[in-house]
Parts: sequence; structure tokens; C-alpha cells
Amino acid sequence: MLTLFEMTLGNWMPPCRALVENVSEWWMLFSLAHKLVIGFSVLAVMNSVFIQETFRVAAIDDKIMIMSKERARKTHIKKMARLFGHMDNTGKGFIDIHEFMNAIADSGLRTWLSSMEVEVRDTFQLFQLLDVDRDGQITVQDLVDGISRLKGTAKSYDMVYLENLNIKLMKDVQLVQKELKRISATARAHGVQIV
Repeated sequence: MLTLFEMTLGNWMPPCRALVENVSEWWMLFSLAHKLVIGFSVLAVMNSVFIQETFRVAAIDDKIMIMSKERARKTHIKKMARLFGHMDNTGKGFIDIHEFMNAIADSGLRTWLSSMEVEVRDTFQLFQLLDVDRDGQITVQDLVDGISRLKGTAKSYDMVYLENLNIKLMKDVQLVQKELKRISATARAHGVQIV
């Protein structure tokens, strides 16, 4: 049993050599088959268990998650800076609508944006979504922040924000309706016809 354990996990040559020299050379085939089938199978399972456990622990480790997010953020900033440099033909430090439209017309750039989970359906609408301050220009920071917001599918945070905004708008509309009814009633009471 100890010899099989040594052949499986340790140095398989001494037991093999002892069998070949003292019993028969045919034991070499058994030793090789045992090492190739059992040894590698057991080691592969053990390695996979250790690696899986290591990845599980690494996935929930806060420091590793923070470092991973920071690395992804820096990579995103570098990519957006390169994209901005590609789009800013004049070197003014900002992109106007014409530069943006010309750059997005490139099918390679559209494919690249698509691979970054930003689908370009309407170029003008995308420009407006990136131009947060509505000055008709996109800076590097606008591009970095805007593409970050637009990547991927809608997040729960975004959906809850929109739902709350919608509730507030509905309340405002109801107040306007009440005020219009009050004004209409007052006007009718004074004999004024509202069309």
C-alpha cells in the first residue's frame, strides 16, 4: 500500500526499478500504466480541487475585488483616451457632433464599441447621451463617464432611479391637472369660455 502511494504521489522510479530488477521486466508496463492512469488522474482531481478553492476564496476577497475593479477602471480610461484621440481630429481637446458622426461612421469603430457592450443605434442620440452638460462638445471625461454609464444592460440602480423619477413626474402632472381644473372652473364661473 505504501509503495502504491509512493508510486501515485511521490517518486515512482525506485519501486518500478525494484520490481523490474528483482521480479520481471514486465512490471515496468504495470508501473507506467499505474503512473499514467491513476497517478495523473488523482493528481488532476487534487489540483482541480485546490485551484477551484483558491479561485473561490479569491473571488470573495475584498482586496482582490477592489484591485480588480481598479485595474478595470484604469484599462477603461486608457481605452477611452485612445478613442478620444482617434475622434478628436482637430486636437482641440473636445469632440463636436461632426467629428463624432465621422468617427462613428467607421464600421470597425462600431464593432469595437459593440464589443465593449455599447450598441450604437442612433449616432446623434449617443452624442446627446455623452454630452451631459449639453454644450455640444464631448471631453475626455465626458467620454469616460458616459461610456461607463452606457455599457451593458440597465442596472437595478438605474431602473429604481427611473421609477422614482416617473412617480415624481406623475405627481407633478396630477398637480398640474388639479390646477387646470381649478382655473377652468374659476373661468367658467366668471363666464369666460376656455377652448
